[in-house]
Amino acid sequence: MSNSIKTAVVIGATGYVGSSIVQELVNQGQVKLIRCTSRDVEKANWLKDLCRDGTCQIEIAALHLNEGEKTLEQLQTVMTGGDVVFFCAGHEEQSPSTIDFMVSSAVSVIEAAKVTSVGTVVLTSSGGSTNPQGLKDSTPKSELLHFSDPDLQISRGRYSPAAKTLMEIKAFEAVGRNHKNEIVDIGLATTESTPRLVIMNPNLILGPQIDPSPIIKGNSLPWMVQILKKERMAEYVPNDSMSIIDVRDLAKLHIAAAVNEEASGRYYGVNQSYAWREILQEFHSILPTFYQPPPLNPDEDYGSKIPTQFDHTRKNSLGVTLRPLHETLVDLVDFFQSRNALT
Repeated sequence: MSNSIKTAVVIGATGYVGSSIVQELVNQGQVKLIRCTSRDVEKANWLKDLCRDGTCQIEIAALHLNEGEKTLEQLQTVMTGGDVVFFCAGHEEQSPSTIDFMVSSAVSVIEAAKVTSVGTVVLTSSGGSTNPQGLKDSTPKSELLHFSDPDLQISRGRYSPAAKTLMEIKAFEAVGRNHKNEIVDIGLATTESTPRLVIMNPNLILGPQIDPSPIIKGNSLPWMVQILKKERMAEYVPNDSMSIIDVRDLAKLHIAAAVNEEASGRYYGVNQSYAWREILQEFHSILPTFYQPPPLNPDEDYGSKIPTQFDHTRKNSLGVTLRPLHETLVDLVDFFQSRNALT
């Protein structure tokens, strides 16, 4: 069943994913009010330009996360009247503080939703929470079956993926479910004020950046620039794969899950996993005179390496058609060239 959204709240709206969600909400033309949060309201005013034709209203509200009761009070203010909240805020520093930030912020959003009667919470997480130790690349990864070990992640200093894993654990607890989306607290899960929880699990996100700043920001975009300029990954093609999605398609998946009343739990925000040989060759086909892939490593058996496999059943149930890799990379290169990033 489809759920009508008239007012959407986007937390972390100035970020790479958050701004793409705002843009897609505008493009779809159903939402009348988009309330965007930012630590600095003045620096977020460019978001208002995403809806110049007057078909919707974009508001900017100040929000400071990870400040305990103060954050909860601010969340209740900005979420009042909302139908859905998209939580896209990030804190990518590889330190224990990342865990505190992500867990407390996500749980605060859910608790605020209970008070303000926001029916749906969509969290942007990471594929890093879906990597149990020992899982083979040939085994299709499932959102319902596969979960990372946060203690192991922390012991290896991987605080950012551990933060996403623990964020999901605590978020599910806050709505009375486990990571398999099974009800473990029937009283909490069936209480009318408990929101429907959706979690998106993307890996490498590519595509144009909405932020008009001349600085290339979006998650892995600076890394892609370095690869194309042969500042990174210049010696050999890695004998590995990367799971990719276009940021615009990821935004569509967020919204599709928000409007689908049957959607609940985790969904992979992934098109598929591509061998680095294929990714770098695509870049060469787009920039034949600028970019030449590095050679294959003679010590590697590239033919035996299987790209990570996924069970796409849940993602496909959302009904979003995803762009092919070539189209994503063409638009990414066009964006880089528009910002003179490859000179």
